[in-house]
Amino acid sequence: MKKYFKGMIQDMSAILRMIADISKSFLPVVLITNILQAALPFVNILFGYLILDGIVGKHAKEAILNNVYWMLFMNLILGILVSFLSKYINVQKEYINRTIHARIAQKALSLDYEQLENQDCLQLLHKAKEGSNSHGDFISFSSYLGRIMNSIMSLIYSVIILSSLFKGNSITNESVFIRVMNSPWIVILLFSLFLLALIMNFRILKRMNDKSYAFFEKNVDINRQFGYFINLGNNYKFGKDIRLYHMAGMIKEEIDRTMNPASETILGLGKIYGKCNGLKEVINQGTNFLIYGYIGVKAILGLLTVGSVLKYVSTLMKFMSCVSEIISIFADIDLQRQYLKNYYIFLQLENKKYEGTLPIEKRNDNDYELEFNNVSFRYPNSEEMILKDISLKLKVGHKMAIVGRNGAGKTTFIKLLNRLYDPTEGEILLNGINIKKYDYEEYLKIFSVVFQDFKLFSFDIGQNVAASVSIDEDKAWKALVQAGIAERVKGMEEGLKTNLYQTQEDGIEISGGEAQKLAIARALYKDAPLVILDEPTSALDPVSEYEIYAKFDELVSDKTSIYISHRMSSCRFCDNIIVFDQGRIAQIGSHDTLMKEEAGIYHALWSAQAKYYTA
Repeated sequence: MKKYFKGMIQDMSAILRMIADISKSFLPVVLITNILQAALPFVNILFGYLILDGIVGKHAKEAILNNVYWMLFMNLILGILVSFLSKYINVQKEYINRTIHARIAQKALSLDYEQLENQDCLQLLHKAKEGSNSHGDFISFSSYLGRIMNSIMSLIYSVIILSSLFKGNSITNESVFIRVMNSPWIVILLFSLFLLALIMNFRILKRMNDKSYAFFEKNVDINRQFGYFINLGNNYKFGKDIRLYHMAGMIKEEIDRTMNPASETILGLGKIYGKCNGLKEVINQGTNFLIYGYIGVKAILGLLTVGSVLKYVSTLMKFMSCVSEIISIFADIDLQRQYLKNYYIFLQLENKKYEGTLPIEKRNDNDYELEFNNVSFRYPNSEEMILKDISLKLKVGHKMAIVGRNGAGKTTFIKLLNRLYDPTEGEILLNGINIKKYDYEEYLKIFSVVFQDFKLFSFDIGQNVAASVSIDEDKAWKALVQAGIAERVKGMEEGLKTNLYQTQEDGIEISGGEAQKLAIARALYKDAPLVILDEPTSALDPVSEYEIYAKFDELVSDKTSIYISHRMSSCRFCDNIIVFDQGRIAQIGSHDTLMKEEAGIYHALWSAQAKYYTA
């Protein structure tokens, strides 16, 4: 139990620090608001008691009315203050929630690609999102926080009022029963029983929360799968294939498949909740009977006035309600903090990649030489080497093609070159210096890359090409002309300002070939000394691909360029062709040289596709 409370305090402290870091005034305002809000019912209880006793005791009319006026005045002032502060709190809740989610996005953007792609990191972020969806986010947590503060303050007010129950009345009747009922010890006994009931309630709720979180942990993957299949029906990008191939039935089966195990667990969880809630109700009703019975008997014996009965009954009802709510909210907060701490853990992740400090030399002649020196690589959590003992040099101004069958390691080679991953063994050098020693942001500036799984974003076309909010329009149009898509963009009503995709109201859809040309335009706009095309023209026919590669070769004539393709059409104008096979370099040479090796992989690949090529 000690370990449990220690962990809970640490998690709560971390979450509260996150909130306070965003809005320093939020927590103090929540505290003040709930001190005032909690006082409202007790204003009515106390003045109600005074008014009722005044009426029964036939006190002066002015004194009774004076209490009425004060009750109304206090309600008005407290009500106005609470209303004003509550509006401020609601605005701050939304601000805090949006800021935290923005920080999560910023953190994801700042993480090493290798770490972000890691399954453990993705699982952590998914847990945080799933927990928020199921049990509320920071807005809900803040609401719970306000409610528990309110209940704690109400509890304090209740204890202050109920403390007079411990004070015995002056009595002349010496019967044992009356003396017992007038003794403070019986109140202590009743409150001890009440405390015992609270402890039992807490343990019951903790058991329910433990079962609930265990259910969540068990079903994280199932929930992710379920969410994926549910969203297929809402995503227009999948709509054509689903209808054309009658996939709705298959998707429904997958939804049912992921639902069934979760439904069985939920049913079991429901049975546990039913038993626990039933036991709680028995304990609470037994406690209520004892306490209300005690006040009722004291009133019958004349030990309490009519007003005091009203005061104590109302206060006890509030007291018991507050205690029950504190335990319930505490249990909810305890459960929620287990989910929200995943956000905190995610924000604390640190990059593992070594961050160098050397600047990249700015050279007008683009005289850069990159070298792979005995490089081998395997992906995290995998024992299989994807690349094995790769050694080669990339000369400035040279054109290199990388070819090979699927899974040969071509794209992995490019990821290492761009330092999205670091080698498992060996090193990569830039002008004789290990690339780890260079400033990472500067190192990336020497590359323009179009990956086979490139992405365009729901920004306008100009921003997609410039990869920036600020756009050099002349440079953007030049890149679009070079990529062969300028006329298409000029035909759009908004030109460079045309939004892509339907995320925005006026967004347009473009074809796969048009998207690839925009991605190539983006690479040209960057104007880096080393250009890499990793199968970016897969949506085009072989002849069109050859034309683009040939034109692109002219555009990057003064740069180092690397072409990766399953098609051999991109190889004929390259100085060197690297043939990958099962993670190793199988052949190196020009097109003519490699074609002479009839038993080689290159000759086999070329011959299989030769009918598609033009002379």
